[in-house]
Amino acid sequence: MPQVRFLTFAVLLSAIQLFAQQNQASIKCPATEQAVREVGHQFWAGYKNRDVAALKALIDDDAIATDDAGKVTGKEELLAAAGRPEGNIHEETDEQPSDFRVVFSNQIAVLNYAKKSTNYEKEMGISWTAASRFTMVLVCKTGKWRIVAFQETTLPNRDRKPSVSAREHLDDYVGRYRFGEDGDKGEFTVVRKGDTLLESWGAGESTELLPGKYDTFYSREDGWVERFVRDRSGKVTGILYTYSDGEFEAKRVP
Repeated sequence: MPQVRFLTFAVLLSAIQLFAQQNQASIKCPATEQAVREVGHQFWAGYKNRDVAALKALIDDDAIATDDAGKVTGKEELLAAAGRPEGNIHEETDEQPSDFRVVFSNQIAVLNYAKKSTNYEKEMGISWTAASRFTMVLVCKTGKWRIVAFQETTLPNRDRKPSVSAREHLDDYVGRYRFGEDGDKGEFTVVRKGDTLLESWGAGESTELLPGKYDTFYSREDGWVERFVRDRSGKVTGILYTYSDGEFEAKRVP
C-alpha cells in the first residue's frame, strides 16, 4: 500500500507541475502601447541611474544589442557598462521618445522611436548633441515583457544648425564637377538659389547643401560630409566626400 500511495502522490505531483507549466505558458503580456512604452522608459531610467538590478530584470538573458557604431554586445556586457562609473562625459537623453511606433505579433512587440541626447564633457566644458532612431524587440516571458534585441541608428544632422557666415562665400562653390582621378567620370553641378546651395547628380533630385565651418557642407538626408578643396590662391578646385570609412574626390571643371 505505501508504494501505491507514493505512486499516486508522484502522479498527482507531476500533474500539478504540468498544469502549472501550461498555465504559466498561457500568461500573456498586455499588448498595449502604454505597456511597452513603460518598459522602454524603465530601460532608459535604469541606464541613467546606473540601476543594474532594474536592467537585469528588463533584459532577456539571450539579448543582443547593437550601438550606433555597429558594436554588438550581450546582456552581461550591457550590465557591466551600466555599472561602471560615469567618467568625464555626462549624457542626458530626452525623457520621452518621439515618432513612437509599435507592432505586436504572437507575444512579440517591436518598438521603433527616436530620441535626442546631449553629451557634456566635464573637464573641457564642451557639449554635443545627437539624434538616433531605436528599434527594440520585446518578448513575452511569464507574463512580463523582456528586451531581447536593441538597435541604434544615428539620424545624421537632424538638428544641426547651418553656419550663417558661410553664406557670404556661396558663389565660390558654384560650378561643374567630375569624378575620377582625371575627372573622366560622371559630371554634376552645384548651383546657388538665393541663400541655398544645391547639388544635382544626373537626373536625380537636387540635394540642399547646408554649410558648416571651413568649407564643409552636409545634408539632412545622409551622413556624408563634403569639403570643398581650395588651391594656394584660394580658388575652389574640387570636393572631398567623406563617409564612414571611405572617401572620394570630385574635380572642378575649369
